[in-house]
Amino acid sequence: MTSLSLNNNRKKQKLDDTLNINSHFNGLNERDSSLIVFDTDDNNNDHNDHNSSIINNNILFDDKESSTDSIIFIKENDLTKSFTNNSILFDNHQPIHIGIKKRRTNSLPQLPLSQIGYTRVSKLYKVDEVKPNFISPNYVTYSSSLSTTTTSSSSSSSSSSSNSTIKINNNFKSSPNSSISSDHNNNRLKNNHSNILNPSTISINSENSQSLTDENGYYIANIGEYFANNRFKILSILGQGTFGKVIKALDLQNNETVAIKIIRAIPKYREASKIELRILTALKNADPNNENHCIHLKEVLDYKNHICIITDLLDISLYEFLAKNKFKPFPGSQIQAISRQLIRSIAFLHDLKLIHTDLKPENILLKNSSFAKFKKNSYKVLKNPLINIIDFGSAIFSDEYHSELVSTRHYRAPEIVLGIGWSFECDLWSLGCILTELVTGEALFNTHENAEHLKIMELLLEEKIPNNMITRINNDSIKSLFKPINGKRRNYKLNYPIINSSPPKSINFLKTIKPLDDLISTKLNIKIDYKLSIYENYLQNDGLKYDLETISFWWNFIDLIYKLLKFDPKDRISAVEILENHGWWDYGIIDEATSGMV
Repeated sequence: MTSLSLNNNRKKQKLDDTLNINSHFNGLNERDSSLIVFDTDDNNNDHNDHNSSIINNNILFDDKESSTDSIIFIKENDLTKSFTNNSILFDNHQPIHIGIKKRRTNSLPQLPLSQIGYTRVSKLYKVDEVKPNFISPNYVTYSSSLSTTTTSSSSSSSSSSSNSTIKINNNFKSSPNSSISSDHNNNRLKNNHSNILNPSTISINSENSQSLTDENGYYIANIGEYFANNRFKILSILGQGTFGKVIKALDLQNNETVAIKIIRAIPKYREASKIELRILTALKNADPNNENHCIHLKEVLDYKNHICIITDLLDISLYEFLAKNKFKPFPGSQIQAISRQLIRSIAFLHDLKLIHTDLKPENILLKNSSFAKFKKNSYKVLKNPLINIIDFGSAIFSDEYHSELVSTRHYRAPEIVLGIGWSFECDLWSLGCILTELVTGEALFNTHENAEHLKIMELLLEEKIPNNMITRINNDSIKSLFKPINGKRRNYKLNYPIINSSPPKSINFLKTIKPLDDLISTKLNIKIDYKLSIYENYLQNDGLKYDLETISFWWNFIDLIYKLLKFDPKDRISAVEILENHGWWDYGIIDEATSGMV
């Protein structure tokens, strides 16, 4: 059960305390949404039975201004509601959580995921060793009715991972040699789609008796073959990396489709997988119902020297959806909904004293990538922006060994680049990069060199790297990127680019970098200057189509990004603080995902 935060203690003064916002929304309900045509078929087939103003499977809250606060009570599979002069549009087939939502005082709609609350974790769930269920070479066959027969008296091979022995030891220290390299994450893997087979139509065959491991330790997975003593049928290969490969499989024992991460049969990768298993087990113990949307561990097997991590099957990543959508940005309402989920997940991890270290769009998977499509420009809009965070292979507990280099380059925090130590705050920097990418459709820091990376940061944020960070650098190659100001040894600046020395391509590229607010507002086609107040920004958009709340929505979004992308980690806003106090949650927006609300 997820409790929705009432946010009663807003410290931010509302614009409508001093402005008559209603005057800016005259004729709002007269917006013509009849021109919007959705098509759920990727082949541009018309579906006349679609509601032209509501995306299926979304529940949209219409937050009209009210003189009194009204409370909505929403119960799963009941959909009873109590409200005052407010309407709720919903799909009867969409499950929603029990919760309470306080009415906002502004008038534009939000998606419900933008107002989910977070119940803080009150204890730690750190574990030491997770013992996988060992699968013996004896064959087990599963009939279409899911009954099982075995060729030996042992039945332990199909027991649940919840019965595994878990030893608690808060003094566990991971070895630097056992960490999985994050280099494999630099490759953006493409998902391989396959139809899910109906188990009632499957004919069970024995597994191939030949060796199932290649010379590099990878499991040889062939589509249509069976796995783990015929318990699973391989449906597709989802990806392969340094650690091993991920398959999509039909679990004939439990009659469900799952994802299986098959670790390479090499000692260092088997050892490294134990670190990820500790993390996944801690997440499962702390959140058995997966309310905080981190990949959910189902079971762990040890089969023919391969550690097999079985999890829920999810859909494509945010990056893959962006790519399929020609890198067009997500609608603002869905960016807000995705952000709220991401921030809640990060708050949950940090409460557990966990640092993900590799947050990026590739590691954020959609629960369902079904979309509606605008005929006019083939713009795809998700039906339901529900997400899960994956890939905890590089995650660590805060009191354990920190390798010097973590995070994928584009999402790497400045303290990591400088080599001066890192902690929870590196996840928040990555979050700021991700949210910006959802608006612009492209990576914020598109570089592979340290000097250029740091210079882009300075240009985007219109700030110099703080001197107190520079003076803590120990790495000589990083130190060489800075020079004293006026010969003073305690005051330094980044010495890049260097005329007649730095690559001309880099120099020309840096000339194109805009300040962060300019970059975002240009993509939005709205004039937003972060140095000006919201109302001043509204006035400078005089004659444009944007109302005051739309300006407020995007100004607050930019404010959040600036608070996440602070050079000094201690100055970054925390995930819990964002959830509880940031003003962005007070505003909605009319776009492709919420146009049915007006």
